[in-house]
Amino acid sequence: MRMSDADCRILRVLQAEGRVPGSELARRIGMSETSCLRRVKSLEEAGVILGYRAVVDERQVDLSIAAVIMVSTNQRTETDRRGFLRAIARNPHIVSCAAVSGSHDFVLEAAVRDIDELSDLTLRQLLELPSVTSISSSIVLKWIKRNAPLPV
Repeated sequence: MRMSDADCRILRVLQAEGRVPGSELARRIGMSETSCLRRVKSLEEAGVILGYRAVVDERQVDLSIAAVIMVSTNQRTETDRRGFLRAIARNPHIVSCAAVSGSHDFVLEAAVRDIDELSDLTLRQLLELPSVTSISSSIVLKWIKRNAPLPV
């Protein structure tokens, strides 16, 4: 999809404030509400806007430990790969997963209540997956930059 300047302005506002009313969004963008909302709908239908969600402070919901987990695998078959990805998708403590290049195959972000839950996640749930050969994890001491808007 070719992005216009107006589309980019809409995306910048919505990334910062997903709940901005349509009339306010149109005012900020400098276009009619009907035209603005038509563009938003077009961005949604094209898959540029994937959805809207609340950003929750983990500490406020008793998930006080964030961890970055690097996973190396030995996925010899498609069944191994699908099994690993299914296990990751089903695990509520893994909040993001990226396939990466380099010395590891995947980088996971996890949110857990305490060190025991992190230990269970890494030693029992992840290391016991048949295709996982090694993991390395680091506890996040402080997020410096996170959930930043894309530079559109």
